[in-house]
Amino acid sequence: MRSPVRASALALAGAQAVAGCVSDSASAPPEFTSQRGQALGKAQERARQAGLTFSSHDAGEGDRAPRADWSVCFQSQRERSVEFAVVGKAETCPSEDGQPIPWLRMPDVSERPVSSARAELTDIAETLMKGVRLVGARPGVNPYARPGDGASDSWTVCAQRPAPETALDERWQAEEDIELLVVPPDARCP
Repeated sequence: MRSPVRASALALAGAQAVAGCVSDSASAPPEFTSQRGQALGKAQERARQAGLTFSSHDAGEGDRAPRADWSVCFQSQRERSVEFAVVGKAETCPSEDGQPIPWLRMPDVSERPVSSARAELTDIAETLMKGVRLVGARPGVNPYARPGDGASDSWTVCAQRPAPETALDERWQAEEDIELLVVPPDARCP
């Protein structure tokens, strides 16, 4: 017959051995760092390297099919799987997953010198990968008549396309460049 102390020691050793086996065979999922701001393709590759499965969805209200060049806004991880909520290039992340995308808005640059209008539109043009094109506001007026002399920088913006406060959403992004209708310094807007 075993002593009660020895039986307890054997039972405790057996429980620790079983506990050790369980924890060894069921390892915790890897910690996966935030991929916010990364391109979806890059985030998916990092997930793959970490041994995780992954999926993605549109972070906005829509149900657009994400592309590899979209940006990660949010991610959630469960066990060995990570879900990326993403927005298209040149889009701003919504405040929460599934909320409306806060689109950039076109500023009002009318009645300003071209140099000032271009300066204000620089960030928008770079973000949207659009150019700022000058167009004469009157027939026969060509702001590019003397290229390279910078004379058109002192011209005045009469009107613009898109209009002020236009949401620069995916429909507008399919359009041409930003267009400014201009007149030389000695002329008035029509």
